[in-house]
Amino acid sequence: MMKSAASTSAPGRSYPLAGSRVRISFTFSRHVVPYLYLTPALLAIIMFVYLPLARTLYLSFHQGNLLNPTRSFVGLDNYTQLLNSPVFHRILLQSAHYMIFSLIGSVLIPISLALLTLHLTDKELDFYQSALFLPTVIAFNVVVLIWAFFFLATPNGLFNRLIALLDQPPQSWLRDPSFALPSIALIANWKIMGFHFLLAVAGLKAIPKEILEAAYVDGAHGWTLMRRIVLPLFAPTGLFLVTVTLIGSLDAVFTPIRVLTEGGPNNATNNLMYAIYSEGFRFFRVGQASAMSVLLILLFGSAIYMQYRLLDRWVTYER
Repeated sequence: MMKSAASTSAPGRSYPLAGSRVRISFTFSRHVVPYLYLTPALLAIIMFVYLPLARTLYLSFHQGNLLNPTRSFVGLDNYTQLLNSPVFHRILLQSAHYMIFSLIGSVLIPISLALLTLHLTDKELDFYQSALFLPTVIAFNVVVLIWAFFFLATPNGLFNRLIALLDQPPQSWLRDPSFALPSIALIANWKIMGFHFLLAVAGLKAIPKEILEAAYVDGAHGWTLMRRIVLPLFAPTGLFLVTVTLIGSLDAVFTPIRVLTEGGPNNATNNLMYAIYSEGFRFFRVGQASAMSVLLILLFGSAIYMQYRLLDRWVTYER
């Protein structure tokens, strides 16, 4: 009877081919398989992020109509016209105003409200969280229509009724350049403030109670406890809130501008985000819109980089 190959094989004999296959399989599973899992996400990022960015950069050097595929190369003319335009300078200034209002309404106020809730019971905190978060779950168009009643220019508008109690004449809140931009910023901040309030509360709850109790035993009370313990440990959450607020500040006011003012009166509520939309999809000047988009990316990238360079040194990350 013939013995099997396994039974006739000498003990201790090595198999170089089998060992190399094991090493190749291990190398493939260690270094290649992870990228195969990432491939769908990478393809989506390339298709929906990097290709549109490259297309936008390409269009910014051309002039033409969005509806006409024929476009002419103009080099840096689109950028030169924007940088020399007084209207564009005003739009940049108003965009900075929107960002300042967003930092106040979506960072400073939510953090202040979160600090005021430190000594509330769980039931009281749940009530305030639900009340402040409610505007976040309402559709933005509905929010704008609700606030439109507040800003009615007639005596029946809620704000005009309130100032009538002080013997003041009715105001055209959304038609007056002095009131229009703060009114739009108020609507946007009221909409998103509740979500940032929840993030601030979560950041405060993440501070270990042992550290607070130890500081209290060592004599830290009131403002000293807040300044030396609470705020430094809350700094990473605060930095995150500042970052996401700056990034979304211009986008947050897009819907109120689109529904209520369309950038008016006399461009008083226009900002860089809405100007890109108007140039590209209302006037079909795709070259100007693309150049403004590139400038928007550069400005936001620079602002975020400088913010991290300036603020990150005061941020303490718990290890």
